[in-house]
Amino acid sequence: MANATNFPGGAAPAQSDSGEPSDYDPPPSLPLEIFLFCAFLITVAAYVAGQRSDLAAERLADRTRSEKLHRQIVDKNRYLGYVKLGFQAEEQKNFPSAVSNFQNAVLLQNTGEAHYNLGNALLLLSPPRTDEALKEFQAALALDPKLKARAPGAAKP
Repeated sequence: MANATNFPGGAAPAQSDSGEPSDYDPPPSLPLEIFLFCAFLITVAAYVAGQRSDLAAERLADRTRSEKLHRQIVDKNRYLGYVKLGFQAEEQKNFPSAVSNFQNAVLLQNTGEAHYNLGNALLLLSPPRTDEALKEFQAALALDPKLKARAPGAAKP
């Protein structure tokens, strides 16, 4: 049999029932300090990795909020642009263009004001599309009840 000092850890490999050395030789036991230090390093690495993923998630959320705000600003500017174009078309008596611009404004911002403008433009067409205009005025009132004061014949405050 082999001498115990010839093997790492000072112990001979375990022998199977047949007397042969086994294929698995467990590593010599680590001193407790080394084990705890390794466990500490693994814990720190996991914490740092978690912090990095949290930071990446926070940056992604910031970028998403920033992009959403940018889209809202662009949509608001586009909305105002369509409203301006609609009023210009009304001034030039180009009512089909006014309707188209106000429809685009409604698509960008579903507000009472947008529906009100579209309803007015629909009434200016020849022939007027009164059924559609009525639906737009109803939508405008549902979204913004204060617009009732603008209705023809409404009592002035």
